[in-house]
Amino acid sequence: MSTQELTRAAAPATPLPRRAGRHRRSGPWLLMAPTLVVLLLMTVFPALYLLRASFRDENLLGGSSEWVGFDNYGFVLTDPSALRSLLLTLAFVVVSVALQLGLGMALAMPLATRTRANTIGTLLLLVPFAITPAVSGLIFRELLNPNYGWVNHYLGISTEWLSQPTTAWIALLTLEVWAWTPFVALILIAGRQAVPPEPLEAAAIDGASRWQSFRYIVLPQLMPFVAIAVVLRTIQAFKTFDSFKILTNGGPGEATEIINLGIHRVALQSFRIGAASAFAVLLLIVLSLLVPAMLRVIKRYTQPEES
Repeated sequence: MSTQELTRAAAPATPLPRRAGRHRRSGPWLLMAPTLVVLLLMTVFPALYLLRASFRDENLLGGSSEWVGFDNYGFVLTDPSALRSLLLTLAFVVVSVALQLGLGMALAMPLATRTRANTIGTLLLLVPFAITPAVSGLIFRELLNPNYGWVNHYLGISTEWLSQPTTAWIALLTLEVWAWTPFVALILIAGRQAVPPEPLEAAAIDGASRWQSFRYIVLPQLMPFVAIAVVLRTIQAFKTFDSFKILTNGGPGEATEIINLGIHRVALQSFRIGAASAFAVLLLIVLSLLVPAMLRVIKRYTQPEES
């Protein structure tokens, strides 16, 4: 090899121009810019408008828009219907998530075994996701129709399910559980399949029962998945609207008026956009306090304790 070739091989690489470096750094942001603009228009702008409207006397029918300070918040906080709808929402979230967790666990444990039949069963769990909440509500309303509904026909009764508070809540919870239990079950199936078989085999050799193996081996390792399912379902349950609107519209009376129906009533029936905006901001505050607390629960169960 000649001296010139050695010199050429040892020569340092020519540094990239500054402009090329800046272009490389800004390239990903330029590609993401359209998506970021859409997200800003769909989230930040509505949130700012909502916050602004909550301090003004906004009316859906038009007219002057005056600054009223915290009057809208005072109206919501002193309105008995608002407090009742908040309590109903909390009760609905707790009961529905608890039922979905219990039934989801009952479905997940047998379906977690890797067999062809269980694979088909797991695929069937996806059926509720193919039906929108509005369509599910319409189907349930027809099934519960007191004149020609299948439920009364096959049970041999003539109950008006949606005309009484107790039966209306049973119908709403049944629809919610049917729609979202598969979601919880799929999360728990993934968690159960992640449990290594060796501890279970050792427990079986030591004479442990199935319940003992589940309680002391499977369940502790499932807790991160349980926490994730509970948090996701809690957030989603607070956003429930379609099924209540279609099945009961808050009735009979105000027996099933959850907080989202309350916001809808104030905004589109009373035409008080300002008060409805304050209602929505208060709901956002509740969720902002609830979600970090539940995320701390996830962190508690997913991160190992330091010795």
